[in-house]
Amino acid sequence: MIRDFCGISKRRLIDEIDELRTSVAGGRAPLGVQPDTVDAIDDVRKIGNIGAHMEADINVIVDVDPNEAQLLIELVELLFDEWYVARAARTERLAKLKAIAADKKEQKQAPKSGQPLKK
Repeated sequence: MIRDFCGISKRRLIDEIDELRTSVAGGRAPLGVQPDTVDAIDDVRKIGNIGAHMEADINVIVDVDPNEAQLLIELVELLFDEWYVARAARTERLAKLKAIAADKKEQKQAPKSGQPLKK
């Protein structure tokens, strides 16, 4: 989602998150991307690192309970809603407004019935 929605592609996820955080702080991030969202994405990365980068003692197992897994799923759903769905709805609403404005402009410029055409 960082690569697709935000257009950030780096070799490592942490580098993508850092660039996204910088973009948000600098006001260059896409609409809908908020600092707390970037923090949540980084939290998921940290949780994932527990399994991806096991400690020296392979006997240490950190359990993930179903509630934690559900929260991770809900973050993805939140990002999908706040980023993709909101962007699509915004684009659609603004396009409708633009169409109305163009129609009103055309109506204003069109001759009224019963009036001669302007030359």
